[in-house]
Amino acid sequence: MAAFDSPPPRKTHRYGAPRQPSTPPRQRKLVGTRLASGANNAPPTAKSTTPTNAMDVQEAGYYDRERPLREKETVFAKTEELVVGLYGNLPVEVRHVLRSADFLTESYVGGIDGTSGYTLVASVRTCYVWAHATLKPTSPSPTCYILPCPPPPIDHPTTTFQAPYFALVPSRARAVEPGLILVSPTGVARFWPSISSGLSGGGAFESVQIPLGVAEDEYVSRLTRIDQPAGAYAQENTPSRRREFSPQPSSSSLSLTRLFGIGWSAPTPAPRPEPGNVVTLVSSGSVIFALVETRIQKWALSSEELIRETDVGDVVREAIASGVGVEDLEGIDLVVESENTLVLLVSYASSGSLDAGAMVLDQYEYGPRRVYAIVRLVSHEDGWGVDRISVVPYVANAASPPAHPHLSLLAGGAIVAVLFGEVVVLCARDTPYHERLVLKSSTDRLLGLAALPSVFSVDYADADSSVDMDGGETREEAQMLLMASGLMLKARVDVDKVKRFRLESLPNLLKATLKQAILYSPIPSNPLQFILPPSPLLDGDALMHAAEETSASVLASDPEIVRPNHDLTAQLTARKERLSWLIGFINDNGALGKMSQRSRQRLATDAEKLYACHQLWVKLNEHIDSGAAHSLIVDTIHAFTATHPSSSATPSHPGSPSTPERTPSQDVVRDFFKHRLGSMGSGGIGPLKEIGGAVVTTLQAALSYRAYNLGVYGVDLPMIKPWTSRPTVIDAVLKLVDAASKVATDSGSSSSAGAKDVVNMLPELATLLFACVQERLDWLGSPMAADEPGTQRDRIELEDRFSQLRPEILETLRLTDHLQQALALATTYTDFSSLASLLLRPTPYPPSANPHASLINDYRERYNHAFGREVVRWCIEHGEARVLFAEEDVWGPYMDEVFADGVDKQRQRQESGAMDVDGRELDEFNAIAWVNDMGRSRFGDASRRLINVAKGATEVGQKHLMLSLGKLAQLAHLQEGGALDGALLEAFHDGLDFIAVQEKLFKDFQTGLASLRGKQKQNQDAQVEAIVRAKASKLKESERKGFISIFKNETTKRPWETTATALQLLLREGDLPDVRRLSAFRRVWCRVYNHDDWDAIRQTANITDAQLAARFRGTALYHTLQAILPVIKSTPQNETLPEGFDLDPNQCLPVPLMPETSSRFPGMPVEMVGELARDFRAESTKVERMKLDDVYFRVRELASEDLGYEEH
Repeated sequence: MAAFDSPPPRKTHRYGAPRQPSTPPRQRKLVGTRLASGANNAPPTAKSTTPTNAMDVQEAGYYDRERPLREKETVFAKTEELVVGLYGNLPVEVRHVLRSADFLTESYVGGIDGTSGYTLVASVRTCYVWAHATLKPTSPSPTCYILPCPPPPIDHPTTTFQAPYFALVPSRARAVEPGLILVSPTGVARFWPSISSGLSGGGAFESVQIPLGVAEDEYVSRLTRIDQPAGAYAQENTPSRRREFSPQPSSSSLSLTRLFGIGWSAPTPAPRPEPGNVVTLVSSGSVIFALVETRIQKWALSSEELIRETDVGDVVREAIASGVGVEDLEGIDLVVESENTLVLLVSYASSGSLDAGAMVLDQYEYGPRRVYAIVRLVSHEDGWGVDRISVVPYVANAASPPAHPHLSLLAGGAIVAVLFGEVVVLCARDTPYHERLVLKSSTDRLLGLAALPSVFSVDYADADSSVDMDGGETREEAQMLLMASGLMLKARVDVDKVKRFRLESLPNLLKATLKQAILYSPIPSNPLQFILPPSPLLDGDALMHAAEETSASVLASDPEIVRPNHDLTAQLTARKERLSWLIGFINDNGALGKMSQRSRQRLATDAEKLYACHQLWVKLNEHIDSGAAHSLIVDTIHAFTATHPSSSATPSHPGSPSTPERTPSQDVVRDFFKHRLGSMGSGGIGPLKEIGGAVVTTLQAALSYRAYNLGVYGVDLPMIKPWTSRPTVIDAVLKLVDAASKVATDSGSSSSAGAKDVVNMLPELATLLFACVQERLDWLGSPMAADEPGTQRDRIELEDRFSQLRPEILETLRLTDHLQQALALATTYTDFSSLASLLLRPTPYPPSANPHASLINDYRERYNHAFGREVVRWCIEHGEARVLFAEEDVWGPYMDEVFADGVDKQRQRQESGAMDVDGRELDEFNAIAWVNDMGRSRFGDASRRLINVAKGATEVGQKHLMLSLGKLAQLAHLQEGGALDGALLEAFHDGLDFIAVQEKLFKDFQTGLASLRGKQKQNQDAQVEAIVRAKASKLKESERKGFISIFKNETTKRPWETTATALQLLLREGDLPDVRRLSAFRRVWCRVYNHDDWDAIRQTANITDAQLAARFRGTALYHTLQAILPVIKSTPQNETLPEGFDLDPNQCLPVPLMPETSSRFPGMPVEMVGELARDFRAESTKVERMKLDDVYFRVRELASEDLGYEEH
């Protein structure tokens, strides 16, 4: 039995908060006592083992043949290896005293005596004794014997208010109550031959004062009963003497007959012990071992001589991390495992690192860390050697009661129990198994522990067969009793499972702890709490594995955790409570930081699935209770179960153990989407209402639960692959939204009551859809998802899809009278463009007639520029710019911002070289921006915008107007003192010149129509034919249909003017892509070379060189070179002209591809593009066949000489 008493003197340099010492100072000398029962000199037995102190019992095992017939016990803790249950209640008197006791300031001791079958609790003044051997959980309050404790002498210099030491003296007659000895630290002893006198006040006792050396500050520090056939001994050592007293036995009673002192009975040469604090005494056969600080003394009981004294401090220090960082090593307790093996409990202050996870904080969290360790010592010739050391997973704190730890051995030492004030720690000798039993209340205390004999049971194949020791597998079960402040507990340990425990079983041990926490913590009478190992000792991976397995077991309704219940509502509620207890337990132990974000989210996902499943079940019950004879949800569950028969064995998490998952939350939702939504439109409103309601209920419950419990689970958003936003879920909710929208817009069905319910469901469905999409976007955009292939592509696709769907869905909400919900969604997702659209429809103008005018002002004040810019964009895009100019004082600043954004974007595209398909920079707001600039007298900005607007004009009249206004704006800008922009002014001039050429051509073509009469003037084909006949006879003869169809110019009287102008325009055109510019240059040069009859010009027979030169000067090539050579010669050397401005006959031959031609003439039929391509090829082929290399260089020389240039 291990009993708690006040600790012996500790070293003065222990780190801790100052307390009133419960024992005299260390330097005082000690006096020992020995209690003898029966003959004093009777020889001891050959071998006896007393594990801890006065009331431990020998562990003799017995077979339990009635184990299956045991009554059902109240279980407080249960694992595969350990079961702790209620043994019985303490007497009412004891419970009343201990309930109000302050264990931090008051001294209490207690013990369970397996030999006599009695239990004891003593304070400074009163001792309570009762029989526990016959106690049962259902027994009434046992009879309590109340006895007065010996008071300390007032005049003693070491008077302390400490509970006395005690020893129960078993009676030879088992029916007679045992005797009792109480000894105070000051030496006052009281002896009751029978505790029965405690029923009448306990006054019948013998009292004696042990003669201590007061001058030498002696005191009593230990009282130990040693069970011998000849009697019992209690002893204590000092460096100079030993005291002994014995109750002399008689046939019927015991009496304290004599008290005597002796000197050293050993001969003079016998070794004398070193002075020190005797911590504990323990006997083994004919010898007794004493632990004196870190020294182990071996005494012979018969001769009372010191056989050997060994200081094990050095070998223990060396065995603990080679002595590094080990300070203040202290022996705590000692027990005997076998004749040559001792088990020692030590503590030490460690200033080293927490490498092994064993170093824990001292109880006051400063100074070196205090560590408890179990040391197994083996005897050899020179003393004691360390066989193994195991650290005790115990953390002392400021609330820990000041109790002296004790050791007890179970199953012959295979398991070691360490009793602290509030914790019992079980450590296996040969395996890494360890378990802790911790008291729940800070006002509770463990007062005693007794190891009971092991129980051996036999498992038979036939339960009706007779008992045969060799007929089955024998199982050993170690037992022990624990005494707390209110009740007694019995613990049973499966020794065989402990011996088979391996390091890889640690997650199972943690899982068992978590399982106990959710099963037994809610029991009100349970004095135990379940805690995880200290943080340095806690394996994070093992904790995550155990927590996820436990959570999956709850989801799967594991009968070991969830009690079977036909009432599914109650069963779901119990499962939710189990998961709440699980995360609460992890948080209470401060272990959440040991878990990864992925593991936390798995636990949170399990909990939200279970909550959603519960809400779905409630919804289904309401549907059935409403009188519905059929449920689509029920059909879906049956269909899914039939289609996926193995789904019940699907693991809850990827990579987690294959724990069955039977929660319908995920499977039901997936089944809804997979099997029923395809026929949603044809299935009628009823199925849509039921399934839509189920989806809304499930997803809303999951999302709301997640948002509410983010802090509880320590979840950092975004969620990792959240189940509520899988692509199948998003697609299914979208189908529901589409189906509900179809019902809302169908005039034939929207008037029914069921249809109204479906339409009213639309805001909830839209909200869920937006939430699911945004949740998936958050995950796809997270750093963790970036490492997965295809994530970037999926995110871009989903963003594009969401940006397209959002305005449509919000507009549907507006049309179905759910404007407020639409506005809330647009605001939540900062979709200000949709927000502007919702508020400006259906009556944007005049602003005073808009029913949402006040809301527009509210949102403008709330979101300022973010909203104001979108209003401006919407008005411009939808042709409602008049709304802006009607309230120019309100929207003017926002227009300036929008138009400035357009300029910035245009500049960025110019810098990056990005061009549109027409070769012009996009600025969709210029058509309105120039009006705003004109109104604000910003003529320079207006002219720059007008040049861009003119470039995009599709009609000559519109282009002419824009160019004219732009030129006037530029002149007004100059008149107001603005800087001259020569390039811009030149662009206006070129544009107006181009229009003048077009007008001239138009008038010229008009003259060709004079021959038409009547309806021919209205016929376009007739007009073309007339113009070609009058103005392009050669083109008509060549039958080039492509050129005819687009009115390509046949040369007029002076064609070189047209070609030269074309080259100049192409040179100055800044918005034309280089590829298209080069193709245009080639076509112009081809026409220049094709203009003249070079075969006739090169006929030199009978003509002079002067005549030949005159022919060359009359060609289109000569006049074209005359026009471009000055430009070439005037270009600085550090500048380059665009490619194609000057081309020889070989450089102009490449023909543009059809896509390029199509982009030049948008809207032209493909057949016509093909004809143009054939015309281009024919044109180039003709130039190639003429072989103009010789005449080209001569014509170029003539043009240069006539201009005064030297041609190199």
